[in-house]
Amino acid sequence: MNRLIRSVLLALVGTVVIFVGAAQEPVGKITFPLNRVFVIRAGSSQLQMAHFNMDVFPGDKIETRKESRCEITLKNGDVIRIDENSIYTLEEVVVTEQNVKAESFLSVGKLWSTVRKIFSKDDYFKVKSPSAVIAVRGTIYRIDVEPDSTTQLRVYDGAVEVKPYNPSMGMQEQGPQEKAGGEKQVKPAWPPQDVSGPTDVAGPRDVSMEEWLEIIKAQQQIVVRPDGSYEKSEFDPVQDAKSDWVQWNKKRDALLQR
Repeated sequence: MNRLIRSVLLALVGTVVIFVGAAQEPVGKITFPLNRVFVIRAGSSQLQMAHFNMDVFPGDKIETRKESRCEITLKNGDVIRIDENSIYTLEEVVVTEQNVKAESFLSVGKLWSTVRKIFSKDDYFKVKSPSAVIAVRGTIYRIDVEPDSTTQLRVYDGAVEVKPYNPSMGMQEQGPQEKAGGEKQVKPAWPPQDVSGPTDVAGPRDVSMEEWLEIIKAQQQIVVRPDGSYEKSEFDPVQDAKSDWVQWNKKRDALLQR
């Protein structure tokens, strides 16, 4: 009798697992895991070692340890890469070969992304950090998030729209990021907007959280601090190209003909 009960329970568990897996379609795959890369599925705290061609789903958190990197390719061909010691969450993602509605969160670490041009007003691609929200309409860019939540964005092609993190406006509900396994879920931010033309480079400014929205174009950068102050400027592409992280990404982009 005990064996029968055990068999029935195992069958039920297997049915539940199959049902949960079938209820959610993957939004992309891990196309380059290097060294110690882990995936934490939504609703779980269990670390799974990432492997080549591993499916990723909405809500998945990807963590990289020291001397580790990870490349994620979404169904539509958009590419996201994170450097060592990074925590990146695919929050709410709906993607097909033609359309994308994506919100993700970089808690800490470095991210590089190549996003195809978005034509539909209904489509959007947003990356959030503890201090900034970045809306992408088709570009190549990278984001660095420091442990104190300071966010630096550099744009290599195209333009992006940047706003500050502002909990009073419902932009997100998380304060400074927590360590691996303790990050809170982030709610969707402001709705997608069309990116206007580029603006002149501005110097350092201390402003209120509600005041600003900046367009960052190619060869420009912005540093957003946790208090909402920011500094927008140009960066030296020659000096920037000396970074091992930049060199590796450019090689990967060339390999993928990006």
